[in-house]
Amino acid sequence: MKAFKFIAVVSTMVLASQVQAGDAQAGATKAAACVACHGSASFPGIFPIVQLAGRDADKLATKTNKYRTGKLISPMMNLAVMPMTDKDVEDVSAYYQSLGKPYMPMPGIRGDEDIQASAQ
Repeated sequence: MKAFKFIAVVSTMVLASQVQAGDAQAGATKAAACVACHGSASFPGIFPIVQLAGRDADKLATKTNKYRTGKLISPMMNLAVMPMTDKDVEDVSAYYQSLGKPYMPMPGIRGDEDIQASAQ
């Protein structure tokens, strides 16, 4: 019986790890406007301090949704993300997470450690 429970738990974990909320390939296209400030795989952005490459997709989606709803205020970000759908946010977040690491690492720069992925 213990072996059955173990197999059930492991198979559930494997299936859950294979489910991705966003489509990184679609996000690459949707992030075209984001790249100027937030960078890409080959460009640090005009503000390297706010590079998003390698950031956790859930945290990015949470923070982006806070800009969309006005819980966080930044005129540029509020205007940029307001027309995005939930699917757009998930795709763009998955794209940035898929990049792995910033094009130009900025040691000591932090910014999303206070975001809880579950808090929306």
